[in-house]
Parts: sequence; C-alpha cells; structure tokens
Amino acid sequence: MVADPDLQAASRPVVLCCFPGGGMSTAYFEMDGYDMAAHLAGAGVIVVLVDHPGVGDSDVPDDPWTLRPELVADVEVLAVERVIAGLGLANPVVIGLGHSMGAMLVAYQQARHRPYQGLVLVGYSGRGLPEVLRREELAVAHDPAGAHDAIVQLARSRFGRPLVSGGPAHSEMLVGPHASPGALGALGAATGPLLALCGLTSMLPGSHADELASIDVPVLAGVGDHDIVGPPHEIPGHFPGSRDVTVFVLQDAYHNSNIAPNRHLLWDRIRDWTEMIRERCSVE
Repeated sequence: MVADPDLQAASRPVVLCCFPGGGMSTAYFEMDGYDMAAHLAGAGVIVVLVDHPGVGDSDVPDDPWTLRPELVADVEVLAVERVIAGLGLANPVVIGLGHSMGAMLVAYQQARHRPYQGLVLVGYSGRGLPEVLRREELAVAHDPAGAHDAIVQLARSRFGRPLVSGGPAHSEMLVGPHASPGALGALGAATGPLLALCGLTSMLPGSHADELASIDVPVLAGVGDHDIVGPPHEIPGHFPGSRDVTVFVLQDAYHNSNIAPNRHLLWDRIRDWTEMIRERCSVE
C-alpha cells in the first residue's frame, strides 16, 4: 500500500534548531518586534533555540579556552539530540539553522555527527573575513591543520580572553547606516559573549573547508545584499558535496538580517524551504 503523501508529510513535523552568531545569544531569534522564532512557529515549524556554551543561559566551562569549534559542535549535537528525544515526536525532520558564526558551528555539527536533514545558513558563506585579518592570521588561511594548531595562540593575541564581551552588534558594517533606534535596542538586548576560538575560526578563510566539503544534505544560504559574505554566487562552491545549494539574497539587508525592513521575506523563504525538505523526506 502506498501512503497518502499529504498524510505522510503531515505526520513528520519540522524541528528547526537555531544557533546564534558570534556576540549574540538566542535572544537574536526572538527580539521584541523582530521575532523570527514566533513567525516560524506561527507557520507550524517547531523552533528550538540553543545558546552556545558560555553564552546566554548555557553554562560556562571551567576553562573556556577549550571551546574549539569541534568541542562546541559535539556539545550542541548532544543538546539537540536530548531535546528532540524529549519532544516525543514521531520521525521528525530536523533542520539546523545558524547565523554567522552559528552557521559555521551548524556546519561542524553536520560534518561530525550528521544530525540534520538540511541546513539553513544565514549571513554565512564559508569565505571567512580576510579583509579584517592580521598578517599572522592570514598565514594560516586555507591551511586547516595550521589553523587548528595555531587558533588558541592567535585568539589570545587578538582577543586576550576566551569569552569576549562588547561585540560589534551595532557596527554599521553589520546593521547598515539607517537602522532604527528600536532595532538597535533590540540587538543590544540580544548580545552575549563571543566565543573567541569559534569566532576567529569563522573569520579564517579555508580553516574549515574540509567540514564544508563533507556536507551532502540540502543547504539554504540566506544573505543580505549588503552582507559581509562576499559575492553570493560563489557560495555554492564552498559546499561541493551538496547537490542542492539554494542562495537567497534579501534586498536592502545587512549582516544582521533579522532587523531588515523586509526580514519577513527571508523568514518566509526559510518556512517554504523547510516545507520542501519535509515533503522530500516524506516520499523518500
């Protein structure tokens, strides 16, 4: 007997696990007046918000210098697995969503443990941020082993401490020159410590190219047209293992796209894309 595809799809809820960018907590996804989580939940998506270790409501380890991307990813996958198990859902479609540094960590999670059936990567391309790097940091660009060995020393030199307060949430580079006072206030309330090792790794070109190359599930890359991710048409090249990379460019948006005037267009695109993944998983 062939099951009705609509009934089969309806029996597989979508769980979207969301991870914030550097210097932000999960409050970024539910800012007053800019609430992405409520928007998606209203469309039937189950939204799970996960703070990184040392950020927001998560515990701070005894030695935050241990918070390399690999360890953070391992811890976060364990958290996701426990939450999913606790929801008691029948055969859910689980999708990882990350913003900026959080997107990199979602990529690490998928590379190391494959917990997701699709990835939504917002404000991220895999190119790093070479224009702001120092000479010694550029020396390990496109050298994953060298970057791994040097990352603690480089992060100590750049940041001085493993959890960095006072991130650039209000930087014009990230929000644009015309962000409203309400938007800036909402962002300010959503700030949290930056994980120095993860933040710097996300900035180093090629430092995690192997992880990106191993991803073989569908990817939705959502970026602003004034983002810091480089040319959007180059994004699929960072994911050679995936046969399905969709790039959505939100017009008149900067890096922190959740405060863009037309942010709902991105949120609706995420909703539609997750529904597509659910339908695809339901007939496979």
